[in-house]
Amino acid sequence: MTSKTILELSTQIMLSDYVTAIAWSPLGNLLAVGTGTGEVQVLKNFLDVPLCQPTGRSVDALAFSPDGKWLATGGQEGNITLWQMDGDIPKIVDTLECGSTWIDRLDWNPTCNHLAFNRGKSVQIWDADRIETVAMLAGVSNPQDIRWSPDGKYLAISFKNNIYIWGVHNWNAPLYQWELTSPVSRIAWSPDALYLACAIYDHTIGVLEWSKAKDLQHEPIVENDLPIIMSGFPGKIRQLAWSDLPPTANVPPMLAASTRELVIMWMPMPEEWENWVLDLHSANVLDVAFQPNSIVLASLSEDGWIILSKAALEATQVLEGPEEGFSCLAWHPTGQHLAAGGQQGELFVWSTCAAI
Repeated sequence: MTSKTILELSTQIMLSDYVTAIAWSPLGNLLAVGTGTGEVQVLKNFLDVPLCQPTGRSVDALAFSPDGKWLATGGQEGNITLWQMDGDIPKIVDTLECGSTWIDRLDWNPTCNHLAFNRGKSVQIWDADRIETVAMLAGVSNPQDIRWSPDGKYLAISFKNNIYIWGVHNWNAPLYQWELTSPVSRIAWSPDALYLACAIYDHTIGVLEWSKAKDLQHEPIVENDLPIIMSGFPGKIRQLAWSDLPPTANVPPMLAASTRELVIMWMPMPEEWENWVLDLHSANVLDVAFQPNSIVLASLSEDGWIILSKAALEATQVLEGPEEGFSCLAWHPTGQHLAAGGQQGELFVWSTCAAI
């Protein structure tokens, strides 16, 4: 391993319980954190500000709107809480009651303040600015994942053995239906919107080339029209992450998948997809994420390690954390900070050496 200091610890705090979700605001150094007891805190310039005290019911999903104005949280209570974040003090503006639904999936449209989330036997799309429902998508009860495309034009929802894709100009019916052999646990669009990947419960990954999405509507004439199925994974695929490089880099997007103690990488080449493996972890890899505008990959495991590597080819730095292990991580949109939560409530924030 090549030893090089990329990040240095900036702050560390302790929360009440297992860190279930973390998210950075697109504006400034503002980080939101949720826990297994329902606690919600934000760190503003590395100083913690409590938003919600522990309730005994977990917060399982949280995200900032693309303009940083709103923070949405959801979890075991079955409500979506919307916090207005553009003032000096965050305040609750709205609470969307979803009955007995456990809210574990929510996602903001990256181009406007439309929030999609699971609500019982449907998926609701809510306009936070206009305080109104945009659409209620029926027939997708308890979806496994919900993801907007990077251009904000499409919404992909995994439900049972299918991924349904809606276009924003017609919410009456899905535009495409991608049928798979087993249920899907994760969906991930590539940042350039050229690919849609999914983690499947039968230990495979499906990749749809978006230019061929129209071929889902009919029987493919040639095999190349079919979505790619990547097999051979030794266990459950816990997380997917695409590299996010500027177009000027002239490098195809890389897909990282965590399974057991491994990170398996895939990259599209002219003839086929190439793959390679990072096998430096000694426990299950729970989360992976690429540093924005970089090929540096952070992989987080249950043994309390975060390994920073260049495209999972060469490990450059190991960040040691809690003995009980990490739970999740997130890069700041600028790539200057990395936050990680622990299974006992620990929260760490590292910063690039130049940013400290």
